[in-house]
Amino acid sequence: METFMCRQLYGVSSGKSAQYAAEKMNELKVGSLVVFEEGKVVGIVTSRDIRAAHPNRIVADVMTANPLSIHKNAFIGQALAMMEENEVERLLVMDDHEVIGIVTRETLREEIGKNIDPLTGLYRASYIEYLYNFLVEQQTRFHLFFLDLNNFGEINKKYSHIFGNEVLTHFANRLKEICQDGDYLCRYGGDEFVVITKREQSELQFFYEQMKRPIAYKNVAISFSVGFLNGNLHDLFAKSYEESIREASLLSTKAKFYAKER
Repeated sequence: METFMCRQLYGVSSGKSAQYAAEKMNELKVGSLVVFEEGKVVGIVTSRDIRAAHPNRIVADVMTANPLSIHKNAFIGQALAMMEENEVERLLVMDDHEVIGIVTRETLREEIGKNIDPLTGLYRASYIEYLYNFLVEQQTRFHLFFLDLNNFGEINKKYSHIFGNEVLTHFANRLKEICQDGDYLCRYGGDEFVVITKREQSELQFFYEQMKRPIAYKNVAISFSVGFLNGNLHDLFAKSYEESIREASLLSTKAKFYAKER
């Protein structure tokens, strides 16, 4: 979170007038001020708050009291979800009990937007790598699936690359349908996909079977091979992102080979 926050904090006393806060924001060219009272943070006042208030009212009357905050080590997706759920534009960033910065919803949306694959709407590999490293750092148990479409090159040759792109989009939408909170989807590259999930062990087999189920698009059968790293059995905390992806990819290749041998 520290990477995306603004460290420069500007404050105002809760007893100052709304007009004073407006002038200060205009002078500093900022959209919000942290509100202090006896040295403690008690709220945030934004330019939107000020525009809706009579200039003679004081900041304490128009501010958002007890503003939402998030720890500096929090996951970027968690911060954005918190802001969207609560319909706020800013979060205070905390280091224990100290405010060290502020992050905006616009900033996080732009940052995450850089990591969205335009064809499928899934995350790019760079975002999943960030998530993987974050979960390892936080020692949060997770599992990793690597999915590789079978015979995708032949589909492109037989039906065209445009049709191939439609297949990828259809497959991505299928993955979205079976995923839930705590699942993160990525188009790793070409016809390869990665899913990181924090599901409980008891849910994994059903989730695995759902992903393995063959599908069809415009009467063309689509199958795929899956490599699975169970975080309870594979020590993902001891592996780098690259090592885990390589291992899961090899497992999907083996699955594809065994399928052909049947």
